[in-house]
Amino acid sequence: MKVEANVVFRFQSGSLAEAGALLDEILQPAQEREDVEVEQINVGTPPRSTPVTLPPVSSLGEYPPGTPR
Repeated sequence: MKVEANVVFRFQSGSLAEAGALLDEILQPAQEREDVEVEQINVGTPPRSTPVTLPPVSSLGEYPPGTPR
């Protein structure tokens, strides 16, 4: 049986680097499993806040040059 789930994490961070580090920490156990695929991550700002545009990432673990991890 194949199941797809959408999960929403809401958190605050002082910078994109901190946000990336937190997401890496949260997603690390899923990446280590052979029976789970992390396919897509959408990052956004809450309604009524200043929007942030992030560069596209080709695949998990590959970051474009200059992108905070």
